[in-house]
Amino acid sequence: MFDEEKAKRTVDFINCLKHTKGKWRGQPFDLLPWQEAIIRDVFGTVKENGYRQYNTAYVEIPKKNGKSELAAGVALYMTCGDNEWGAEVYGCASDRQQASIVFDVAVD
Repeated sequence: MFDEEKAKRTVDFINCLKHTKGKWRGQPFDLLPWQEAIIRDVFGTVKENGYRQYNTAYVEIPKKNGKSELAAGVALYMTCGDNEWGAEVYGCASDRQQASIVFDVAVD
């Protein structure tokens, strides 16, 4: 099942955020069509009980395509925009420095 309102809510939340690095710093984070498709699919596809169908998503994105910003936006939505008290979000990386990048972007 697809819940258009849940998909739109997530997209709208992320689009309210701003870029944190480089020449885009301070500019609105408008999802690109491929980014929006991922977000809509993951957050809009629900089971019959209304809960999200997917609780894990593996997305592979090449370097310099905004994956840290996108991951930070998803993490922020899941911790403070998803209406789940005490939500926790976990990320994986090959080393501690890489793991801190998304956290640092979310803090910014």
